[in-house]
Amino acid sequence: MNGPPEKRAALKHWLRERLTKGEGPKQDWGRLLDATWDHLLLTPVHDLVDPGAIEALCDRLADPRHVTELTRPIATAVARAAIDELRTDDQPLDRFVPGEARERLYAILGRPGLVHPDWVRAVFRGEAVEALLNETLYRALTDFSTFIPRLMIRLSPMGRFGVMGGARAFAERLIREFEKALEPEVRSFLADSTKRVLEHAAEFAIAKLDEPASIEFRRDLAAFMMSRSPAFYLQGVDDALVEEIETVAELIACNLVSMPEVRTGVRVWIDKGMTYAAGKTLGELLRIEGTGTRPPLDEWAEATWPPVKAVLGSPEAQRQIDSLLDELLDEYERD
Repeated sequence: MNGPPEKRAALKHWLRERLTKGEGPKQDWGRLLDATWDHLLLTPVHDLVDPGAIEALCDRLADPRHVTELTRPIATAVARAAIDELRTDDQPLDRFVPGEARERLYAILGRPGLVHPDWVRAVFRGEAVEALLNETLYRALTDFSTFIPRLMIRLSPMGRFGVMGGARAFAERLIREFEKALEPEVRSFLADSTKRVLEHAAEFAIAKLDEPASIEFRRDLAAFMMSRSPAFYLQGVDDALVEEIETVAELIACNLVSMPEVRTGVRVWIDKGMTYAAGKTLGELLRIEGTGTRPPLDEWAEATWPPVKAVLGSPEAQRQIDSLLDELLDEYERD
């Protein structure tokens, strides 16, 4: 390395200061972003994206260790912070939905064929639903079966005038015995008919899916959901549940990235995307070229300057900048 060392040291110090200190570097960053936006819109997509490199990156990221060691800590920090904040939000969700959007949503919910019949069948299928209906029907049938005898007792002289107490007690015992004898018969009947009743109920609901009552039900359900606050939906979510959900999400993510068909699918979609973008500039692909649409680049520059400054000021970046300056000075002195 030629030239006075102190001169090189002074130049390196000046360059470090020029790249990171004061308002000048921040303004340079803003101008760079502004000019880069215009340049990128006119750049062909194939000059910006290397499909092979993207596929290699996806393959590298499709490693369960990355999900466990890198993705989960970041996702956990963000999710916990968001949940903690939302737990205190007691304002209804519909404050985010203006009236016009709400009407359009209700119109969408009223479209014929919106709900697939299999969703309805799934609601009416399963042991839990059968058990619930079985118990409900059992109580209804039992109450109905003993309704007439009890009504006769209430309307008879035994019930109306409070006389013939022995006869009334005897009648009450007969009804209780009748209920005991009736229970196994009702249970047996329901064991054979509950599933069939559910199937009929599902088909009946499917046949009425696009009628006003069903449409109104969907709209009422949507209105109810929007009328509740984030705190309402998270009132049962404690830290233990959040941790369990994070574990479930991690297991699913690890399984997904390990599936060969997922890796193949990613490559297929990358190829489809590049085929669609063939011959297009980035602006044409995004459909904003020539529209004058611009992001808030000044605010973007202000927000991104701190991390950019931190990168430029890192020891490794400083070593690279010093090395480039040494190469430049060597080349200059060589001539």
